[in-house]
Parts: sequence; structure tokens; C-alpha cells
Amino acid sequence: MLDLVLKQLRYNSFRSLLTVLAIAAVIAEILILEGFLAGLYKQLQSAVLNRNADVIVSQTGISNFLASRSILPQLTRRDVEDVEGVKEAHPLTALSVIYSQGGRSMPIIIFVHDAIGGPTEIIAGGPVVSDRGIVIDQGLSRKFGLKPGDNITISDFDFKISGVSSRSAAFFTPFAFIVYDDLIDFYLESDVADDIATFPLLSFLLVDVEEGADPQAVAARIEKTVDVADAFLPDQLARNDEDMGRELMGPILGLLIVVSYGTGALVVGMFMFATIRARLPSLGVMRALGFKPRTLGAAVVLEAGLLTIFALPIGILLSLGLANIIHDLSPIYLILPVEPTAVVRTAIVCLALASIGALAPVRMIARLDPAVVFRS
Repeated sequence: MLDLVLKQLRYNSFRSLLTVLAIAAVIAEILILEGFLAGLYKQLQSAVLNRNADVIVSQTGISNFLASRSILPQLTRRDVEDVEGVKEAHPLTALSVIYSQGGRSMPIIIFVHDAIGGPTEIIAGGPVVSDRGIVIDQGLSRKFGLKPGDNITISDFDFKISGVSSRSAAFFTPFAFIVYDDLIDFYLESDVADDIATFPLLSFLLVDVEEGADPQAVAARIEKTVDVADAFLPDQLARNDEDMGRELMGPILGLLIVVSYGTGALVVGMFMFATIRARLPSLGVMRALGFKPRTLGAAVVLEAGLLTIFALPIGILLSLGLANIIHDLSPIYLILPVEPTAVVRTAIVCLALASIGALAPVRMIARLDPAVVFRS
């Protein structure tokens, strides 16, 4: 039967190619949406994990890194460093501001960092080495045409771009990085706030534990000893931010993915129905040669499965190409279309849809009169 189906596909090679491309386009569309959601969750995790800390300390009651505002008293750093097992606690401050240029605006998050917590991958220029230096994400750089050496004005405060970083955005918001030497000047000279007391000097502490110390035990001791702080392992805080993303964006993007599966069902089913219906004359000849309807039904389902299998790698390559194009145009979006779970789920769904579409004309095959085919 397999040899018969393959010969039939080769005989109608142009029609088979169109069907494969149509199914591949459906697969690519579904994988792009699945990849957009996976990329969103990955960015939320990376925003925490890329700070390179063993333990992260936040304000009491704050269990998210990006979604909540954390303000720690300045003396918290000394208290945390007095805890057994803590080697050093590095300050990190997070500021949410709006950058505007030429009538266009974009929210950004500025991370003020010390020895750690800064950008992990600088793709142009270098780290901050001078006063009023700043490293910006490539999404901000691409959108506004900014490059190392340019000046960038944020809230009427002028920075000089030292470098451009990659993979430093989350929740549709690019990051920027400055050092603490410029934080007070930024507060005093900019119009970011009328009252400096409303903005934090310390948001988080990035804790390095001593060699051989258990980070989980150190985090527990910090929580027990320092009343104004909560302590998290980076993985735990990253999961909290991912859960926040799932709660906020999961229902919307999940609905879009369901709609894409429904659209895919119609497209794949219609193409397979049209393909099998166009072959009724040849199927009638096979009926005349003694093939049973059950055999012919199995053959068309096998054909649908083969077409979908041929379309799967093309759809994956197409989704990768589209993901790269989208990321090049707007780097703040991370699309991961080849996540194993999404690929397997999409492949199973498309195989099922193709089979259903191929089975739709089976009743016509069963009632097909070979004499009618020969008379026509």
C-alpha cells in the first residue's frame, strides 16, 4: 500500500507539493505563536537568572523580580552580609522610566548595578567605563537608531552609550544598565521624580555565598535574621515571574493559539478533502480493479499522514526563518518555535487534522460506481 501511495504522490507531484506547502504554512503559523509564548516565559526567567547571584534578596512581601516594586533600606546590605554563609551582597536598583525620541516612546527598565547584575552579553561597544555611561538593549538601539558613542537623553538627563547588549529585555520592555556613581546625579538632575524619596536607592541584593555553603540554607537564615527582607533562590524567583507571565498573558496568547489550531484544522482539512476529491476518478478505477473501500480509505489516510510528515520539517524551517526575521526587526521579542513540546503537539494535531480531512470523502469512495467513472 505504501508503494502505491508514493507512486500516486509522484504522479500528481505538483498537487502534492502545493498540499505539502499549505500544511507547512499552517505548521509554521502555529509554531510561531507557540514560540512567542515560550519566548516570553524564557525572557522572564532570564531577567532573573542573568543577574548571576546565588541568592536574591527583596523587600518583605515582594516575590517577583519585574512585576513588583521592591525597596530595601540601605542598612539591609550590612545586615545581610552579617549572616552566616554570605560572602558578599551586591546592590541592584531597578527603575521603570519612559524613553522618548522624535514623537515615539518606549518603556524601559534601568538596572543600576555594582560588580554583578549588569548585562551578560554585550554585542557592540563595551561596559560602562566613564561617568554617565549606559549600556542599552539592542531592541532600544534598533528602534531609535542608537549606537555606542551616541548620547541618549532619559528624563532630561544625558547619558553616553557605552555598549549595546543582547537578550536583555522581558515583557516587551528593553533593559538599560548604569552604575551607582551616576544614580544620585540622575535623581537630582533629571525630571524622573519631583521627590527623590519616591524612588528607590536599593531594590535587591544579589548575594554570593561562601564556598561550600548551601544557598537554600543561607536564604533561610537571611529571612530569619533580616526582618525587612525576603530571600529567594534565583530559580524560585524566575518561576514566580514566569507564573506571573502565564497569569497575565497566558489566557490571551492561549486563545490565539487555540484559534490558530482551529484555522489550521479548516485549512488542512479543506486541502486534504480537495486533494482526495480530485482523485475520485483514479479511485474509481481502483474500485473496478477490486480494491475494497476500506483499503482505499486506509490509503488516503496514509497519504495524508505522509504529506504532513513531509510538511513538518519545511514548516519548522519556515517558522525558524520567520522567527529570525521578527527578532531582527524587533529584538525585544524572543520567539522559540522549536521547543520540543510545541513541535510534538503541533505535529500530532496536524496529523490528526490531515487524517480527518482525508476521511471526509471516504463515504464518496464507498458509494463510488466504477461504471460512472468509465463512462465519463
